Amino acid sequence: MNRWARAAVGGIVVGTAGVVMAAWASGFRYGGSAPVFVVLLAVSALVSLEAGLGLVRSGERMVGRWVLAVCGSLVVYLVSTAAAVGYGRWNDDPAASFVVVLHAAGYIVPVALLQVCFVIAGVRLGLVGAAGRRLAAAVGGYGLAFAVAGMLALPVGPPFAHIQPVLEVPEGAAMVLPLPWMAGVFAGPAVAWRALSRARRGARPRALMIAVLALTPVATILVCVLAGFMAFAFDVMSVGLGEAVLAVAFCAPFLVCTAGLRRALGPKPPPGDVTRVLSVLVTALFSIVVVAVSTILGSGLSGVLPVVLGTLAVAAVLAPLRRRSVRFLSLRTDPVRARTARLVRVAEAGTRPAETVQEILRTALDAPDLLLLLRLPDERGWVTAEGVPVPEEGVETGPSARLVGLQDAADVDGCLPEVGPLIERAVLEMAVRDQAARVEEAVSEERKRLERDLHDGVQGRLLALALDLKMAQRELDAQAQLVLTDAAEGLATAIDELRALAGGTTPDLLSRRGLKAALTDLTGRMPTRIHLEIPEQRLPAPVETVAYLVVCEAVTNVLKHAEAEQIAIALTVSDGRAALTVRDDGRGGTDLRAGTGLRGLSERVRTAGGSMVVSDARPHGTVLEVILPCG
Repeated sequence: MNRWARAAVGGIVVGTAGVVMAAWASGFRYGGSAPVFVVLLAVSALVSLEAGLGLVRSGERMVGRWVLAVCGSLVVYLVSTAAAVGYGRWNDDPAASFVVVLHAAGYIVPVALLQVCFVIAGVRLGLVGAAGRRLAAAVGGYGLAFAVAGMLALPVGPPFAHIQPVLEVPEGAAMVLPLPWMAGVFAGPAVAWRALSRARRGARPRALMIAVLALTPVATILVCVLAGFMAFAFDVMSVGLGEAVLAVAFCAPFLVCTAGLRRALGPKPPPGDVTRVLSVLVTALFSIVVVAVSTILGSGLSGVLPVVLGTLAVAAVLAPLRRRSVRFLSLRTDPVRARTARLVRVAEAGTRPAETVQEILRTALDAPDLLLLLRLPDERGWVTAEGVPVPEEGVETGPSARLVGLQDAADVDGCLPEVGPLIERAVLEMAVRDQAARVEEAVSEERKRLERDLHDGVQGRLLALALDLKMAQRELDAQAQLVLTDAAEGLATAIDELRALAGGTTPDLLSRRGLKAALTDLTGRMPTRIHLEIPEQRLPAPVETVAYLVVCEAVTNVLKHAEAEQIAIALTVSDGRAALTVRDDGRGGTDLRAGTGLRGLSERVRTAGGSMVVSDARPHGTVLEVILPCG
């Protein structure tokens, strides 16, 4: 059946095109009989036939039949052209008049049917509702009605000016009658782009391609208007060239859109990068405007340099508008990107950009289990937003970032333009944190080495000296013994300070028995009642060191300034994080920015990959909260 349809339509198209071109070669000139227009119209009919048959064959019968209707209307238009130049110019009977007026109005129906195809394609994808279908029916119905009205009421130009309209229509009505049909050219784009904002995952690439195809007739209208101005108003283009441009502009939508619809609804979804497609599309439209405006400006200037400067000036003026247009359309047509942009606007990255980006992506992509992985420098592997080492896996979002836990990655491309700067900041922050941790580890190792050296060398000699002083006390009188006792106590204090200095201000008990033992020993000598809730489990040494220093600084501040009666220190470990809280019932009003001790401690916590918050407690007192990664 398809073979017979191709043969029949191909024969009709070739035969009628031959008749029209023979009339043109004989010197008969008529608006729709130019060779370039006839050839393109014939090719458009054949392409739309193949596209419609392909859609029907692949199971897309609803869209395929409407594409075949477009093909049929193009064939009728081509046949009417051949009949007008082959029969109408030699005869003056009703049949001749009919084929002439049929040709004069034949361009109306294919344009209207093409808009219906876009809407029906949206219906097929489940993105267009009853309102869209009613709009398609209105566009198609008005196109047919306007074609009939045009045949009855619109005048025919030379060389058939002798054929008078059947109906007399006032001049104002004749000008208003085409307006709804012309506005119908925007029906397809309006429905397709509105449907695109509702498309999800698998349907999104198809909907995007249909929406882009729907803009092709709008672009051709722009080309036609500019070509007409340049050819007839500004005289910068010959009339022949202007007619050729108009012919190409009329036929291009049928060539591009019917084949594109077959590709969009085919078994393999087309690529769906919304931003890239919109950028190319808007750039093409703006390029048309720039070329046309610069050509018009150049027609009034002499020399090449003014034309070049004028073109550059027009391009520079329109460039910001092009960027804004791409972003505007991207946000309006991509709900995932629009949601991401809103989340980025209200988010405060602060000192934790990686976790901020992760939460934004989880919300925007509706993926609560999503994990953001960041690559460390110097091939040191990958880590989560919390700094926990993980294997390299997931969806790549750039050279240094990946996403894990996505069921479908189709919408990731919509998020990246909005969160890209935050991801770059997160990668940089993670690299700085990793470098700081490496430095801290190197410093810690050097302290341990120094502590061993001091223990084996200087501390041993000092201890021996202290022992000699105690032995010497037995040989001296009471007054000399007091002096030696003070000297021995001072020497013991110096030894303790030397040990603390060598150990980086953390006690040996911390490294040997853990955080709970060290804090118990620390708080047991305090004058204020302190309640401890510290688990027995050991944490990584850097985490225990930072936690110990936090408690030391916090308790020191409470004793100095808060006048508190009791202090509560609690530590909980879950999901790879250690949450440390120091709470007192003192005066409150502690400001993280006020003292150098807390500021320095905050920097150390941040270097370790954590965060620290100081706030007032209720009804009074202060709460210091620290979160440290300990995976």
